[in-house]
Amino acid sequence: MNKINQHDLKDLKAAEELVAQDKSYRPLYHIAPPHGLLNDPNGLIYKDGYHHVHYQWSPIQPYHGMKHWYYLKTKDFVNYLDLGVSIIPEHEGEITGAFSGSAFETPKGVKIYYTGNIEDGMGNMLREVQISADLVDDKIVNKRIAVEHDPELFTPHARDPKIFKYQDQIYMIFGVQCQADKLGGLALYKTEDYETFVFDRILKPTLENQDYGYMWECPNLDLLGDQLLFMISAEGWFNPQDEYELNNSRNVVYTAIKSLDLEHNQLGESAIMKTMDYGHDFYAPQTYWCNNKLLMIGWLGAVDVQYPTDKYSWHSMLTIPRELSWNKNILVQRPFSEFKHNILENSKTAEIQTLKVNKALHLEFDLNDELIIEVANAKGEKLQIEFAKTEIILDRSKETAHPTWDFEGPRKALRKLHQQTVEIYLDASSIEIFADNYQTIFTSRFFVENFDEITFSKATSVTVSNVKTINYQK
Repeated sequence: MNKINQHDLKDLKAAEELVAQDKSYRPLYHIAPPHGLLNDPNGLIYKDGYHHVHYQWSPIQPYHGMKHWYYLKTKDFVNYLDLGVSIIPEHEGEITGAFSGSAFETPKGVKIYYTGNIEDGMGNMLREVQISADLVDDKIVNKRIAVEHDPELFTPHARDPKIFKYQDQIYMIFGVQCQADKLGGLALYKTEDYETFVFDRILKPTLENQDYGYMWECPNLDLLGDQLLFMISAEGWFNPQDEYELNNSRNVVYTAIKSLDLEHNQLGESAIMKTMDYGHDFYAPQTYWCNNKLLMIGWLGAVDVQYPTDKYSWHSMLTIPRELSWNKNILVQRPFSEFKHNILENSKTAEIQTLKVNKALHLEFDLNDELIIEVANAKGEKLQIEFAKTEIILDRSKETAHPTWDFEGPRKALRKLHQQTVEIYLDASSIEIFADNYQTIFTSRFFVENFDEITFSKATSVTVSNVKTINYQK
């Protein structure tokens, strides 16, 4: 559990050398850590023409250790300024890690709000506090505790703050586990100046017999169109009887809300929260605004999983940015139009049944029938996507190497549309599938070594594009 400035240079060098040995699985256009473990996207904000992206980072070991923040910014999602470590956990409120948080532009500049973790040295969490800081000249400075832990209201689990404006009131919201029932809730703290925060209330579910888990991580609450989008990364909410819903180690879920029921301290949701992404590896998404578009980036990874890339001393990546909208109460997630425009090149449309590929490719096609797509290598190891009559299935069981966890197996979603547009982003060890006109999404890692061919079960008119390799400049 060392901080980055406590590691020996030889250990950092050794980690770099291990990463360089990975010739199969390092992504070409997804953000991945230089070494160590990447998880939650943090501090997302669009300002002065740049998308500012931080992420949680354990510097060397490919597992959850002492959490720092790492910082990149980009204008086009192809060329990135690598600004290095943005938070080293050195404040008294973060002695065992700088956990997730967000950015918000106030009249006095960009503020950073995040959770400081405090443990007893033996892995037992004592409390979590909400820390505020300032983003000045691409540096996070002036850390101070904004919200102390309240042990009467919350267990030690209270984290992931964001600023939310609602009915002329400014709130800090964060997810909690409530002391009263040991179930999740959304804490609201009022502020007038973005500096001083006063407890207001905890929101619980409106629908009876629903709790959405024992902890609501990474809450996002945004006014999207004429209704609120509420989403959480739910711990402890499963449904093993349903092969389509809630079958990950932790589940990202969302619902549409007309208005919060502040009178009764309830969310005001009229429909049960539902799965946001049906793939294996999607967690802790965070939203931010760019030119009146609500964008989202998620962690392309999962909790309590070991990946084949761990032996190369790196773990996980971030998703591509997605633009959010509604189709009634169903969330629509499209690849961000500017990202797509900037990163794709050499697009060609043709009738295809077999296609050669070298690590990265983009596919887009219309579908009005059943179809099977396989991404395979010469040994017959493969990833399979099946568009059946009533469901969509992603099967990574025939890979070269396999993740190690308790939630493996094919992933399924009910097929919403017979006739639909499908878009697929393929990278060296990840796939993002946008199906049902962007209403059904699968995000997964996969590990087919030296895959070189994509086959369709029947000839299909497909627009095929190359994807630019992103580059980092220090």
